[in-house]
Amino acid sequence: MTVDPVQLSMLALQLCAGGLVGAIAGYGYFTALWWNVRLIDRGATGRALLLLAARVAALTLTLFVLVRFGAFALLAGAGGLLAARRVLVQRLGDPS
Repeated sequence: MTVDPVQLSMLALQLCAGGLVGAIAGYGYFTALWWNVRLIDRGATGRALLLLAARVAALTLTLFVLVRFGAFALLAGAGGLLAARRVLVQRLGDPS
């Protein structure tokens, strides 16, 4: 069985780009979620709803773009998203 170096490099590119894009998107999404909780706690429900809509739309668009690049890019993006969540939960802690 022969391994095609072009396909292998494309797979590596999908994994690296997907992971990086997912981590960046996750950082933005979970930082905005932290702000969202603070806004709700302060009683700024209207702003919190706008921020909720913006962060869900941005994440949806990001995942849609990743799926256009392939399944491996999407899976790596999901992994990057979860890695960013873990880092931010440890770093930001309780928002109140």
